[in-house]
Amino acid sequence: MKTNWQNSIYYLLRIGFGFLLIFSSLYKIQSPFEFAEAVQNYRIFGEGLSRWIAVWIPYLEVLTGLFLIVGIWIDAVVFINASLMLIFLIMVVQAYFRNLDIQCGCYAFDEDSRIKITKLLENLFFLCGSIWLVRLSLNKIKRIQSIDT
Repeated sequence: MKTNWQNSIYYLLRIGFGFLLIFSSLYKIQSPFEFAEAVQNYRIFGEGLSRWIAVWIPYLEVLTGLFLIVGIWIDAVVFINASLMLIFLIMVVQAYFRNLDIQCGCYAFDEDSRIKITKLLENLFFLCGSIWLVRLSLNKIKRIQSIDT
């Protein structure tokens, strides 16, 4: 019974994060200059690195999202997903505590995406979910390995 519940959560998290990453990458791919500006507004990376990040992160999000949904390289992809969620949380937290009045650049570039406490909580929620997905994935791998031996 416990395994069925865990399997359901596992697939819900995989598909949920997959669609979240794909959705969040679409506008970034369509508007790389706006996304580069959003990255640069965090005041961590210079202009050149911000542009590089603006080009590559959306495609990493798309691939990670697709692989999560389809189930390709799942043991690696869940760690990439958790790493992305951790990086996004760190970026938002540092901007919040530095009182930067910027758009997060998460989904679209509008006034509603300003960094507030709700954005911190959202990113914390996503990080917790991604860690849970990693744990469920590791448990699944252990169960498969125990069956094989």
